[in-house]
Amino acid sequence: MKLVANFLDLHIVDYCQLNCKHCYLNQGHTFMPVDMLKEVCIDFMQTDFPLPQSTIILSGGEPLLHPHFDTVCTIVRGLNGFIALSSNGILIPQHIDLFQKDDGIQISIDGDKTVHDFIRGTGSYEKAVNALRILDENRIRHSISFTINEANLKCIDPIIDLCIETGSYMLNFNLYQPIRDNGFYPLTFSHWLSLRQHVKKRAEQEGIFCPLTCVEKGCIAGILGLSVLPDGTYWDCSRNQRVLGKFPQRIKDVVLKKNIRSGKSRDQFETCCKKVDYE
Repeated sequence: MKLVANFLDLHIVDYCQLNCKHCYLNQGHTFMPVDMLKEVCIDFMQTDFPLPQSTIILSGGEPLLHPHFDTVCTIVRGLNGFIALSSNGILIPQHIDLFQKDDGIQISIDGDKTVHDFIRGTGSYEKAVNALRILDENRIRHSISFTINEANLKCIDPIIDLCIETGSYMLNFNLYQPIRDNGFYPLTFSHWLSLRQHVKKRAEQEGIFCPLTCVEKGCIAGILGLSVLPDGTYWDCSRNQRVLGKFPQRIKDVVLKKNIRSGKSRDQFETCCKKVDYE
């Protein structure tokens, strides 16, 4: 189970400005109370996970929609030392002063302008790319997350080109995993692996890091970390969505201790990758 750090995936809101066709979350109207957020983060940092370092990731929904996002940043930076954020990019310009050069801001891009706007809504591509450029101009560490499916299969090289153009240090190349019937068709695992070789080679030639994903190395959900919803529900991860407990339960009491003790990952094809066609 090789990963840089244990993770706490904080869904600080469950709503977004967009209605993406491939979204795996049900939108609501809830944001995580600041007091609960602080207690969960402290509990996570004090939990004895397998790796020596731990990272708090702000996600959602769109986390920048949290009504007290500046306070959230203050709390997390005080515990984590930096801000790690997954965003659609729309509100990055309004919040740029909250970020620092050692933060990690990930922007989701689903293809070129035509495909991205088809998946996420008209005008969303230009706003996402604008966010990347503003982050680059302000020398704030940023990356791109690209989830591939049949609809954006021809957009691989344009995404790598965008990484180069916007100074993105990392490209997360993800395999789309169907959660609900939305008309999108996933690639087979073997097809994705062959494409990943091209992505990794070209990206790393340009100095862009292309990390391993859990679909390759085994599921670490509930072992190296977990997700927390705005109402305090603990999921093993945001894709598998197995309920482990709920705040104020202690995180140490809900993680998968058997796997932690053995150092073994879970079978990814029995968790969130269970709908992936291997061949």
